[in-house]
Amino acid sequence: MEAVQRKPVQVDLSLEDAIRGRRSVHYFAPGARVRDDQWAKLFELTALSPSSFNFQPWDFVVVDDQARKEQLLPLCWGQKQVVDSAAVVAVLGDKNPHRRDAQVLQQFQDNGYIDEQTRNAYMGAVDVVYPDEARKIEHAVGGASLAAMTFMLAAHGMGLATLPMIGFDPVGVRALLKVPDEYLITMLIAVGESADRDLPRQQRRPYDDIVHWEVFGGSRKTVYLESAS
Repeated sequence: MEAVQRKPVQVDLSLEDAIRGRRSVHYFAPGARVRDDQWAKLFELTALSPSSFNFQPWDFVVVDDQARKEQLLPLCWGQKQVVDSAAVVAVLGDKNPHRRDAQVLQQFQDNGYIDEQTRNAYMGAVDVVYPDEARKIEHAVGGASLAAMTFMLAAHGMGLATLPMIGFDPVGVRALLKVPDEYLITMLIAVGESADRDLPRQQRRPYDDIVHWEVFGGSRKTVYLESAS
């Protein structure tokens, strides 16, 4: 099916407009580029994402060289967005961000959030919070995913289109991008100029279907009746 050029995205959107307007774009305009100043702003905003202990368990590999994108293509199940987009960004989750614990906790103390005694106590708490590989993976994926969402919203607000992708060969992509073992490739994000079809947004599950009150399956009505009895 032939792609149709969409209307340019308005920049400097309100947060609500950015959330409502962001779409996962499946057709990109080949040949578009993202300028260096755009990359700088985009990652400056992405770095403001929240994370446990402010460890910031994320790194990004930006692939905007066309030849390298061609190498990525077969590792991404032949999805043309990889080569048509301006760049593909690998979002990495760091399983060992606590290697920076002394630096990060010193910043908390220097900025007036904690005193020296609390800082020293937190130094010992890191291994308690992330005691095993499973918890480290949860932290890496959770933190990197928060950063990825910030990235996509910021990109949309700057007039850039994005597409998060989990359809790829993780072993092959890791080898091609030389990603160290302590990092997880949580997703790839294609970035560029939209040439997508102007179709309606896919339906979302309604409020009452996704929101549970007090316990899983609890509704406002059942919580009120239980508290009144």
